[in-house]
Amino acid sequence: MDYTFDFRVIAENWGLLLTGLWATFVVSFVALGIGVVIGTAVGILRLSRNRVLRGLSWAYIEVLRNTPGLVQIIWVYYCLPILVGVDFGAIASCAIALSLQSGAYIGEIVRGGIAGVDKGQSEAARTVGLSAMQTMFRVVLPQAFRRMIAPLVNQVVTLIKYSSLVSVVGVADLTYQAQLLSTTTFRPLEIFSFLALEYLVICACFSYLAGVVERKLEVAG
Repeated sequence: MDYTFDFRVIAENWGLLLTGLWATFVVSFVALGIGVVIGTAVGILRLSRNRVLRGLSWAYIEVLRNTPGLVQIIWVYYCLPILVGVDFGAIASCAIALSLQSGAYIGEIVRGGIAGVDKGQSEAARTVGLSAMQTMFRVVLPQAFRRMIAPLVNQVVTLIKYSSLVSVVGVADLTYQAQLLSTTTFRPLEIFSFLALEYLVICACFSYLAGVVERKLEVAG
């Protein structure tokens, strides 16, 4: 194949390629924040003694983890407004879809972290008069969090990469801008190579910061 790379297209359109950062960060971190709340609740319910609650949380995780993220985004964007009668818009719809999916993965992370805490900790907390809720949030979850740092970082990186799917419904994220530019410059190889580099730098930075936090927590512990 006779092809000559010309990366001048990157230098000439630097600003346009970076304008998608805002949408990428908004969708990713809104989804992460909501996903942590959902995942914490789902992870706790996975260990509930109530079979109904345990079954519902299991079903939620299985459905969201075993269906494609792209399908979930399209379903929330097109089908959810029909069911509830509210048009959420592209960015909100994508954030909802990614929040639900992220919540399923984080739910399993939380379940594993809680299960790894010595049961004697919970028993000791109950003997000094703490309620089940107080025991969970004051004793168990703080200890479980240290075990969850590494898998949570992996989930953050995965979520940032999954956010590239939002371009399908017209959200002007990094991938959308790259697609738009490649159709006008006819230089998709250079543009998508730069797009891969953008995601690499973003994800590597978050992995590094998470590693710093993890080491500080180990020292503090």
